[in-house]
Amino acid sequence: MFLDTLAQTAAGVCGLEKNIPLVVGVSGGADSLALMHGLHALGYRLVVAHLDHGLRPESAEDATFVQRAATNLGLPFVGGRIEVADVAEAEGLSLEEAARQVRYHFLFGQARKVGAQAVAVAHQADDQVETVLMHFLRGAALPGLSGMAYRSVLPIWDETIPLVRPLLSVWRTDISAYLVEVDLQPREDRTNKDTTYFRNRLRHELIPDLEAYNPRFKVVLWRMADVLREEDEFLKQLANRAWMDCSRSQTGERVRLDAAVFTELGLALQRRVLRRAVGLLRPDLRDVGFKAIERALAFIADPKPGGELDLAARLSLAVINGEIVIKTRAAEWPDFKQPLLHSGETEIPLELGKPVLLRHGWQLLARLMNPAPADAVGKATELPARETWLDADRVRWPLTVRSWRAGDRWQPLGLDGHKQKLSDFFINEKIPQHLRAVWPLVCDAEGRVLWVAGLRPAEDVRVTGETIRLLHLRLVRKIASA
Repeated sequence: MFLDTLAQTAAGVCGLEKNIPLVVGVSGGADSLALMHGLHALGYRLVVAHLDHGLRPESAEDATFVQRAATNLGLPFVGGRIEVADVAEAEGLSLEEAARQVRYHFLFGQARKVGAQAVAVAHQADDQVETVLMHFLRGAALPGLSGMAYRSVLPIWDETIPLVRPLLSVWRTDISAYLVEVDLQPREDRTNKDTTYFRNRLRHELIPDLEAYNPRFKVVLWRMADVLREEDEFLKQLANRAWMDCSRSQTGERVRLDAAVFTELGLALQRRVLRRAVGLLRPDLRDVGFKAIERALAFIADPKPGGELDLAARLSLAVINGEIVIKTRAAEWPDFKQPLLHSGETEIPLELGKPVLLRHGWQLLARLMNPAPADAVGKATELPARETWLDADRVRWPLTVRSWRAGDRWQPLGLDGHKQKLSDFFINEKIPQHLRAVWPLVCDAEGRVLWVAGLRPAEDVRVTGETIRLLHLRLVRKIASA
């Protein structure tokens, strides 16, 4: 019974092949001992791996036991020891989480060394029930209620080598019966009975209470997780297509999504796309809280100009230029290749015929046009946004290009000479807050803002019918040669 189920799951569900090495994690307990023995009996090429966590006085004896068990079967053995308590303290993790991290780091490291097809661990059906129940009590969504997968690739450990769980449909009682049948005595981990651990309280207290209401509680919950996992897989496929539709770019520090496409998605897909974005930036984060995702959705639905959201796990979110941007705290917001001042530049002389160099290959150029062309007033209104004509004789020379300063006021064209705070102008023009401090402003000797580059000129230096000389300002981009 045990070997039949294991054979079907290992090959049919986990996709394992017998002629390629397979690293199997063995603690010495009943589940991992049965997994090692069963896979060996089925003809798989195993490499037995054991990591001593250094948490119990008898942990060194466990390592010796596993090595002897592997040797008795003629299997190669690799071992290691890491003081998990030290790791937990240094990283600020619980002992359980620290043990999990160092164990998988070790197992996948060994898998890469031997060219293994997968790493096999001994989670079984009772573990699945406990995991789903833990997720339920913590308020998990569908992925959490689906439980552990038979086969999954976890990029935090390895981009290609999968983690497989061939015992996920085998109950603890069947494992015990198999060990009796093959005359194997596993090591006992006394911490498995310590109810200070959350999982152990579920196993020894809550689940027996629930079985008093339904003796088949574990079977029912396991079956529910199996069904939900299939439905979750279907939604993952939809979410993958949604991601491809709305993803604009992604790096290890920043993800950019098309806001218009994102907002057209159904709510369930929006949540999944956001979770995927967070997962790309924080692959070590096991789950994103429901409240964090809901706050993000509310922010995206009603973004504040220049505002940003402290999302979770040192990530920030903002809606900028029609994009949803999620980034690590240390990363900069995107500048969308705008013609901006370089960091640290506050004021630069602007001389006729000498370009001021800006970011991304942009240059700001100034020249005089004397005399002004015929119908200069009409032509000035037809210029593209990247250039402008001003009345050169109403300008106080010399010119400078500088950054925004607190309290800046100016007279934007079209406001009939009324002054406006430059900060209000930036808000009206929907310029992201992080770009305002480096947006180039052309000013004269009196400090007047003559042109907010690429956006609008000032009213008090506009071209009129009396203009004789023109000041021509323009932004050009120098494309680097291949």
